[in-house]
Amino acid sequence: MIGGGILSDIQKVKTNSAPAKPEHSKVTVYLVNNSYLVWEPETAVFLRKEYGIIGVCIGTLPRKPRQNKTLSLPLQIMKEEAVMLHIGGVIDIVEKQGMPSVRSEEKYVSYLTSSYKDQNEYLQGSIFRKSQRFVDKPVEEPAHLNLSGDIDIANPPYHLQRIFHRQSPEFWSQTFINVSEFDLSDSEKMRLVALQDLRRRNYLVTSGTKFGGDFLVYPGDPLMYHAYFVVKVVAKTFKMKANELLAFSRLASSVKKVAVICSVDGADVSYLSLQWSGLK
Repeated sequence: MIGGGILSDIQKVKTNSAPAKPEHSKVTVYLVNNSYLVWEPETAVFLRKEYGIIGVCIGTLPRKPRQNKTLSLPLQIMKEEAVMLHIGGVIDIVEKQGMPSVRSEEKYVSYLTSSYKDQNEYLQGSIFRKSQRFVDKPVEEPAHLNLSGDIDIANPPYHLQRIFHRQSPEFWSQTFINVSEFDLSDSEKMRLVALQDLRRRNYLVTSGTKFGGDFLVYPGDPLMYHAYFVVKVVAKTFKMKANELLAFSRLASSVKKVAVICSVDGADVSYLSLQWSGLK
């Protein structure tokens, strides 16, 4: 989560330049043990900026391997996202065991070094600004910290960009019908329909497994917004037990989110929101 200090800088960043695209026409996603992984950092940035693919980092930080609060590449994306991106001609899916090529690993290490340098400079600047609150005569900002926020470069660092925009609405509006090459279960097909419908409505979506649902739904980029909804996808004819409905509603309420039942009937999608109010 980006802190308040960086948000003021985000407003001043010039983002009218075209995003940096990977060198090839299609980007590569690796299928490893039924998980869809992105190893190349520029691919992860490209998918996030252009298609709103958030995913979740599952790798450890080389400098801090004994923690799981802040993680790094590879980026794991949902199977439904990989299916749509593949059918839409955005990615190639390569089934592979372990790390990708040496070239990709070198680029990954280079990205980590650059990212660490940027984070360190920002941290120094944050500490400097806070220290000035407790002195009578604040000193001038050191030039090497570049704290003005007036960033004017062709490709500003991703974490300093105003990154939420309506990513590729024409892509998410097309119909994805040729999914026969993927071995999708009925529930995965329903999640595929629900995911596309949510993206058409300009929401960003991540996995909702840890909150007892299928999707977490955000009004904007998760770096700037908390999730509003926990969505559970079911068939229109599905009969949910009262205790399951109660547990889902209470779990969503406990994490300050709205529980939403998404029922799918073919290509038709409808939503039912639940709010736990308790007894008075």
